Amino acid sequence: MSLVDFISYGISKAELSSIIIYTFCVTHITIVAVTVFLHRCQAHRSLKLSPAISHFFRFWLWLTTGMVTKEWAAIHRKHHAKCESKGDPHSPQVKGISTVLWSGTELYRETAKDKECIEKYGHGTPDDWLERHIYSKHSVWGGR
Repeated sequence: MSLVDFISYGISKAELSSIIIYTFCVTHITIVAVTVFLHRCQAHRSLKLSPAISHFFRFWLWLTTGMVTKEWAAIHRKHHAKCESKGDPHSPQVKGISTVLWSGTELYRETAKDKECIEKYGHGTPDDWLERHIYSKHSVWGGR
């Protein structure tokens, strides 16, 4: 394989259209996982999913983004409890829109390290062996 071929097609030799379709599918699954599982099911408890679907979303989010369910739900609940005030973990009014847009994940990571916040707002989220020994232990966020 020449250097030009490698730069053009990478290791998989996938066509550009295949890469675009793959990226679209993976991104779409992640958006659905955040919207349906983390936001509606875990943070607000407005939706109940089967254990198999819930675990798929939990695993997918941990594998692709490093998110831990309890941390995300706790941070989102704190956002609602302290909305647009000094305690809001990602308020554009307090932190500035530019900071929230360009450093939003860093704001989440910072809040995820706050064990008191995670315990106070993270109730009712999965707390099984996988969560304690795999997902939380090997997270790029707070890593309880």
